[in-house]
Amino acid sequence: MNLNSSNDQHNFWLGSFGDEYIQRTGSLEKLNSIYFNLTGTSLSKIFENFFSDFDKDMTILELGCNVGIKLEILKNMGFSNLTGLEMNPKALNIAKKNNPEINFINSSIEDFDPNGKTFDLVFTYGVLIHQHPSNIESIISKIIQLSKKFIFGYEYFSENLSEIKYRDHPGVMWKQNYSNLFEKSNSNLTILKEEKIPYKEKGLFDQAYLFEK
Repeated sequence: MNLNSSNDQHNFWLGSFGDEYIQRTGSLEKLNSIYFNLTGTSLSKIFENFFSDFDKDMTILELGCNVGIKLEILKNMGFSNLTGLEMNPKALNIAKKNNPEINFINSSIEDFDPNGKTFDLVFTYGVLIHQHPSNIESIISKIIQLSKKFIFGYEYFSENLSEIKYRDHPGVMWKQNYSNLFEKSNSNLTILKEEKIPYKEKGLFDQAYLFEK
């Protein structure tokens, strides 16, 4: 399987594998429990650590929100101007049903046209790792363009680019230093906060980073 193009990647996540991923995602409680078992902390606590000091009225956009669990965390923290972008219509329908007060848009990152609108904060969670390395530069550029002020990311970390088979599928997951890619892409970005979250399995880390434009 060779998924080098954006269309190949999109078709993969719009197909049966993407539907299976929706079923594995579950609820906020399940996701927090899974993450706690892996790392000793919860995703909700990590988001509170990075987002608690922000103005609750700021506009926030999540790219690749799936069923909206991370946006639900922010909603529970008191944020109200939330938008999620998701290309899988089944995931989008679940997101809308679970959190009708959040604005959800059916689109890929590449095809999203905000009509000149920008957002105070734009973020991804486990999305950049699924972008082919040949496409990552344009995706990062799009994120920077969409952001008015802040960029947050949460991705698998490695000092060097490394492909990982994802449930026996090649060509759909890569880990690297995504924070460093943002710094190289735009010299006007200032890193405000960065953390590496270790897994209980030795040698594995996630990376959380927050930039200001």
